[in-house]
Amino acid sequence: MNILVGVFIILVCSILIYLLLSHLMLPKPFERIGKEDDIGLSKPTQIITNEELKGPWTSSSGSSLVFYIKPTLKDRTAQSGNEYAKVIRIGSKQTFQLLVAPDAGRGLNMAPARLEIFVKGYANPEYAEIPNFPLQRWTAVVIVKNGRRFHIYLNGTLAVSHTCTAMPDFDDTQPLVVGDKRLGGKISLLSLAPYAMKAYEVRELVKNSVSTTGEPYIPFTLTSLIKPFMPALPNIGPWCPGGNCTNPKRPGPFEEWSSPYA
Repeated sequence: MNILVGVFIILVCSILIYLLLSHLMLPKPFERIGKEDDIGLSKPTQIITNEELKGPWTSSSGSSLVFYIKPTLKDRTAQSGNEYAKVIRIGSKQTFQLLVAPDAGRGLNMAPARLEIFVKGYANPEYAEIPNFPLQRWTAVVIVKNGRRFHIYLNGTLAVSHTCTAMPDFDDTQPLVVGDKRLGGKISLLSLAPYAMKAYEVRELVKNSVSTTGEPYIPFTLTSLIKPFMPALPNIGPWCPGGNCTNPKRPGPFEEWSSPYA
């Protein structure tokens, strides 16, 4: 009996120590933001409030924003100049943008993108430029902020790294908003974490969260079967952070391949 009591006490102490370490030392998990799995990009939509954004985006451990996006550009041939559509506004000081004007014969498959960054003490913004951002197909995007440095990953691969002149600024009166009337398509499974992800974490996240065509796995919930018939019904049930289901509830399509020996 004394042995069982001792084992029970050790087990309880181990659990308490683990919970304490999880709260104080281990990275906090991603938090899903937004009420819908898929959000249209054709109009501005507030995802979280300024209060909900401030904590994770200004964390001293850095921050990471994850989303899956399939954008299109409306009436691209009618646009002129160097206008950028605002895909995601992180407050009012960082904005992920897509060029809506025709550019360098990229056609409808690619468009220049950039992260606009305002820093403290400077009136003009800085830019982390992405020359070719995919259109009309799914792309996993991870924006990692760590001090003055920003990393942007596309489909698990580092696309651009930018070190700011000064610390990034933040306007704590503005929310996180997605969408622009000049855009079409949709964005899915936005997630936010109060720490800077490592490169290997980004690779694993993307590998476990998308099909072979890049489409994100939509996490299974108790309402997923009846949601098409009742769109207003809120999501209920477990959720895979960032859509990162290591055991997806539905399989992706088979890999397509060809052989010279057909």
